[in-house]
Amino acid sequence: MEFAVKFDNVVADELQEKVSFAVTGRCMTAAVTARQEENELLVRLMLGLARPLSGEIALLGEDVCAASEKALNALRRKVAVVYPTGGLISNLKVWENLVLPLEYFSVCPQGEIEERGMSALQRVGYAGGLMELPGHLSLYARRQVGLARAMLLDPELVIYDEILAGLSGDQRDAITGVMETFHRESPGRSSLFLTANKDAVREIAVEARIAIKGSSLHD
Repeated sequence: MEFAVKFDNVVADELQEKVSFAVTGRCMTAAVTARQEENELLVRLMLGLARPLSGEIALLGEDVCAASEKALNALRRKVAVVYPTGGLISNLKVWENLVLPLEYFSVCPQGEIEERGMSALQRVGYAGGLMELPGHLSLYARRQVGLARAMLLDPELVIYDEILAGLSGDQRDAITGVMETFHRESPGRSSLFLTANKDAVREIAVEARIAIKGSSLHD
């Protein structure tokens, strides 16, 4: 069986117990954690931005713990993360945040960047200003921009970290609709929804649900 993410007996400083779980590839999976703070750590471990003390981590079939920095950078390009606050850089304007990956990775000619960026913002329903700083945006608007940016690189894996928390019912419906449509557009795409709120899982048309046990952080 092909896995998008696999943790095997992972031990890290912030974890009280070994963590093991697997996310099946090409599926939309919801993973329920014990606390929201764990999500960021798990994402960092998946991307090789934090190293475990022991255990094995595989991402899109690659051994994260044994990979070189060059290999990790190539792997990270295949993954998009939408963080709880959108993951936007505070001193960059909305448009600069949005198109930064396109410019950094030079994935399309300069003339196409505006078209692709505007199209992504329209898909997520963003109605704010392009020259606004993230600190001036609502939580919902920041997540819209973060989601639009994640979509631009056509990732193989999208990780959504508590993307529904703190939103109204209409806002949650709009976000989940975009997530589900984007997932279905590519038969090879995997989507992982991380949440500490098990009730949020009911709002997403996931194909699999897992509970990540043994991952309670120290207080």
